[in-house]
Amino acid sequence: MARLHFAADHGGYELGRALEARAIAAGYDVVWHGAEVLDPGDDYPTFAIRVGSSVVLDQDAGEDAFGILVVDEADAGIVAANKVNGARAVGAASPRAAANTREVVDANVLVFAGIAFEENAWLTLCAFIATSLPHSVTRGRQILQIEEFENSGTIEGWAVQLEPTQIVVTHD
Repeated sequence: MARLHFAADHGGYELGRALEARAIAAGYDVVWHGAEVLDPGDDYPTFAIRVGSSVVLDQDAGEDAFGILVVDEADAGIVAANKVNGARAVGAASPRAAANTREVVDANVLVFAGIAFEENAWLTLCAFIATSLPHSVTRGRQILQIEEFENSGTIEGWAVQLEPTQIVVTHD
């Protein structure tokens, strides 16, 4: 099963811990990155960067890993997590939206606002983890272009080439 890296600030602490407990009960390998206690004075960037960095390190090592960040302001958490090279953090309000983010940009960090409803957040998290990037040349090329800009500051234009054995042949 996938490794899930969780973190939450004061605004998402209760929901974050509830989702963490559900993930543990479901058998996921769970790592909690904080906050350790509810602290109204904590700051979301620390948690966002911890989650993003941990996911990227695990994925670079070949691990199936995702990040779940629950913060007071989801959009702020998305911006902070996306500062980590290789993190693709998104918000999603429904299971279908979460699946779409995986299918389109191969998102690896899901960010919730702390006011999200627990049941919907859990179903959204499950859809996020269960969905994979389709084997599509277009999607692969687009993700490579994003990564190219992230690493070099330019998009020279990745040309993804297919071998004849990779081309799907259909018969009508």
